[in-house]
Amino acid sequence: MLVKVNFIMMFKQKEFKLLGGKYKDKFEIGQYVEYRRICRNENYEETVKSYQGVIINLRAVDTGGRVVWYADIMKNGGETDLILLSKIRKIETN
Repeated sequence: MLVKVNFIMMFKQKEFKLLGGKYKDKFEIGQYVEYRRICRNENYEETVKSYQGVIINLRAVDTGGRVVWYADIMKNGGETDLILLSKIRKIETN
């Protein structure tokens, strides 16, 4: 049974919604996804590289006072990256 859950963090009787929580409901572990990175060379010319991989974990990470949802993604070569959930797109597979 699938259940939609919103995660809310309590801190000193204040309520904080985790950043990226609305994206967490869109992804599941095991989904094939794509994300992009901007790479710059020594002349600051930019190129955009696309990567594909499988989500192996969804986790909340404290980034200097704010808790944000990230995904651990295993790229096709076996290497893993930590990517912000809002930067990921699903890839349709058969």
